[in-house]
Amino acid sequence: MKILFEGTFNWYGETNIIYAYAKNKRQAWLVMCRRLAKKHGVLPSVTTGYFDGNHDNFKVEREMKK
Repeated sequence: MKILFEGTFNWYGETNIIYAYAKNKRQAWLVMCRRLAKKHGVLPSVTTGYFDGNHDNFKVEREMKK
């Protein structure tokens, strides 16, 4: 079963909030990085490298039901 995740990404000062359904947090992160790459016209390896966990520039969490 897929879970809804919310990701907040700081792309060089621009905050992007992305939602994605995925089986786990890591898969959601990858889907979101691919979407950011498409949005900004770069290769997915650029976004996955930028959001590799070495800096505090993104957050991916389960979306809570209201």
